[in-house]
Amino acid sequence: MSENMEHVKVIAFQKEWIDAVFDIQRKAYKPLFDKYHDTNTSPYLESKEEILQKYTRPGTYGYIFLDQGIPVGAVRIIARDDACKVSALAVLPEYQNRGIAQAALKEIESIHSGCKCWVLDTILEEKGNCHLYEKLGYTKSGEPQAVDDHMTLIHYKKTNRCG
Repeated sequence: MSENMEHVKVIAFQKEWIDAVFDIQRKAYKPLFDKYHDTNTSPYLESKEEILQKYTRPGTYGYIFLDQGIPVGAVRIIARDDACKVSALAVLPEYQNRGIAQAALKEIESIHSGCKCWVLDTILEEKGNCHLYEKLGYTKSGEPQAVDDHMTLIHYKKTNRCG
């Protein structure tokens, strides 16, 4: 991690962290839900039980980001063969734009170094999200998918070894 991110740790999800993950996901995705009103796919609407089920599925690895011991972010990595999907990356709003997500993803990619292909979906209209992933080496892949008149999902992949 970069020097200014030495105080951020990435730890594996354990069930006792579900309250923190639920809180992080609700707070991080609320502004997007308020903006786009996406009632079909928004992680903001997931119950604690749904989140726990997703974090504990076979082939899924959950991670918590701690800043000086405080849980400030979380993500799920879904591993299939030699491909990994980044899902529901969330950082508390007051900790965003500090490099936490970037540092955490770099560390997680290192942990899962056997993944030849990394993929994710994000909202095309959220330029900050797109910038983060592009800075990490992800490139847009496939055609954007309009969810409605205001929101478009874009697929990203990293490495040229993706199918």
